[in-house]
Amino acid sequence: MQNLFYSKNVIIKLFLYFNIAVLFSLLYSCDKFEGDMTIPSYLQIEKIKLVDNPNINEGSLSNKITDAWVYVDDELIGAFELPAKFPILKKGQHKITILPGIKMNGISGTRISYPFYKSIEIYNFNLVPDSISKIDTNLLVTSYLDNTKFAWKEDFEDGGVSLQKRSNSDTGIYKTNIPQYVFEGTYSGLVNLLPNQNFFEIETIENFVLPKNGSPVFLEMNYKNNNIFMVGFFAYYSNTIKQVATITLYPTSEWKKIYINLTPDLANEYNASSFKIFFGHYKQETVNEAVILFDNIKLVHFNTSK
Repeated sequence: MQNLFYSKNVIIKLFLYFNIAVLFSLLYSCDKFEGDMTIPSYLQIEKIKLVDNPNINEGSLSNKITDAWVYVDDELIGAFELPAKFPILKKGQHKITILPGIKMNGISGTRISYPFYKSIEIYNFNLVPDSISKIDTNLLVTSYLDNTKFAWKEDFEDGGVSLQKRSNSDTGIYKTNIPQYVFEGTYSGLVNLLPNQNFFEIETIENFVLPKNGSPVFLEMNYKNNNIFMVGFFAYYSNTIKQVATITLYPTSEWKKIYINLTPDLANEYNASSFKIFFGHYKQETVNEAVILFDNIKLVHFNTSK
C-alpha cells in the first residue's frame, strides 16, 4: 500500500510538473508572438529642405515646412511636427513616403501636406524593432512640382513693383533697402503709414485668370508688420467688382512665412472673369507709424496645360 501510495504521489507530481512546464512554454510563446507584433520600430526625421527645381523658375526658396506626413507602404502612419521621432509597428524593409507639411493660413489647427511640394520616396528602408532609424538628411529634400505655375511673383529685386496704390489709399508700396527692413536679397517691399495717414490699400497691377473649380490656389509670402492688415482679392465681373477678404494678419516682430489658401473663396466667385490680389487696412489707434513689410510674394496654382 505504501509503495502504491508513493507511486501515485510521484505520478501526480510528474503530471503537475508537466502541465506547469507546458503552461510556461505556452506563456513564453505568447509573449514572444505578441512582442513581434507590438514592439515598435522608431523613425526619426529632423527637417525637410526645399531645393531648386531646375525645370521651373520658382524664385526664393524661403519656406516654412513644419510637418511630415508619413506613409509606410502607402499606408498613412500620421502627420508629425518636425523634428519628430515616432513609432511604427513594422519591421524589415519598407517603402517610406513623406509629404512636406505646412500650417495653412499660418494656423496650427489647419495643417496640410502642401500640394505644390514633391513627395519624398525612400525604397527598401530598414525598420528595426526597439531601435531608432534616422533618415539621412540628404534624402529629406523636396522642390516645387514641375507643373506648378507661378501666376505672379514679386521679390522687389527688379526695376519696378507689380503692386499699385488704390485711389482711396493714403500711401503706396515702395522698395526699401534699409537693412532692418530687408528679409533677403537687396530689397523688400514697404508700406509706411505716417502719423498723419490712416489707411492703405494696394493691389496687383495685373488681373489674373485663376482656377475656380477647387483646384488649389495659394498666396505665399514673407511678411513683418506692426499693424494688422488684410489679404484678399478683387473679383471682376462684367458689370461689377467684388472685394473678398480672405485673412487678417496680426502684428509680428519677426519675419514670417505664410501660405494663404485662396481656393474656397475663389470657388465662391465662379462667374468672375479675373482677379487682383489686394492688401490693406486702417492704422490701429495704438500705432503711431505703421510699418508693413513684404517679400517673396507668390501666387501659385497648377499648370493645367501639363
